[in-house]
Amino acid sequence: MAKEIGLGLIYRDMWQSSGKYMPRVDQLVRVATPIIDMGCFKRVETNGGGFEQINLLYGENPNTSVRKWTKPFNDAGIQTHMLERGLNGIRMYPVPKDVRRLMFAVKKKQGTDISRSFDGLNDTRNLQLSIDYAKEGGMIAQACLCITHSKLHTVEYYLKMAETLLEMGAEEICIKDMAGIGRPASMGKLVKGIKDINKNVLVTYHGHSGPGFSVTSSLEAARGGADFIDVGMEPLSFGTGHADLLTVHAMLKDAGF
Repeated sequence: MAKEIGLGLIYRDMWQSSGKYMPRVDQLVRVATPIIDMGCFKRVETNGGGFEQINLLYGENPNTSVRKWTKPFNDAGIQTHMLERGLNGIRMYPVPKDVRRLMFAVKKKQGTDISRSFDGLNDTRNLQLSIDYAKEGGMIAQACLCITHSKLHTVEYYLKMAETLLEMGAEEICIKDMAGIGRPASMGKLVKGIKDINKNVLVTYHGHSGPGFSVTSSLEAARGGADFIDVGMEPLSFGTGHADLLTVHAMLKDAGF
């Protein structure tokens, strides 16, 4: 039987990376049911620093927004996840340890299941407390490999980093290709390598469109054993956002997934 690939994301990057637009809470709740009825999304992102600030500017409480948005997905069995910036929490500046620790517990109670934590410099030391606090708060601790392309940032470099993060207690790995410059063949090798380290660890490929590699990278990641591919939806896909849901869905289905 062909491997089933879960599609994820849709929420944060679809809007945030396409001009910082952010829907009102009533608009979010209204689109939740159609998204659930599509039947292809396994995970939906709930919050991140960028649009929580926009919630506030809009005059809405971001904590209320998260609770109302996650409820229909929680009820349908779709997992929800948040983006967390290590030492910065979900903000753009360093956050005290006690605040970070409380944040994970609060987000879990608000209905968020998974914490996707990253450090922009790939310094794994900055993610240890994120992993610890997420698990302590009842969330799944997902740790990221921030992808770039250079003589130093090889598949071997990222595999060593993934192994370190798993040893630190990370429960999932996200290949965070936020500029979309990860080369497709390398992304496939990276996913396979992570699965060789631990075949049971769940792997997500998160690639922005950028220069155009991400569609092919999504296919290579799936062939390498990825469990989830992050996508966007028209009219807010491609460009600085993610590859379109319909494109990726059709491509993977045609490839036998």
